[in-house]
Amino acid sequence: MHYNPVADKYKIILHTRYLTSEELVDFFSTIKNLKELSVNFFCPYTGTKKTINCYRGDRKITMKWNRTDKGILYNPIDISLIEL
Repeated sequence: MHYNPVADKYKIILHTRYLTSEELVDFFSTIKNLKELSVNFFCPYTGTKKTINCYRGDRKITMKWNRTDKGILYNPIDISLIEL
């Protein structure tokens, strides 16, 4: 078996804070139609800021609890941003 890498790509996992149902709808409606995202991040390999173009990958969300005074709260969302 031989390992021949084609390219080195960054994968950034965006992790949000706890969200209410209104914030969740706003967040997902914002990213829903984006085909490509420009992401500025701190690169741990070079110690500098880097900008890359990404597409959104897997999205993971879990309902936390239902509070009538604050709406439905959700665990932080994880979204993979993968370099094109």
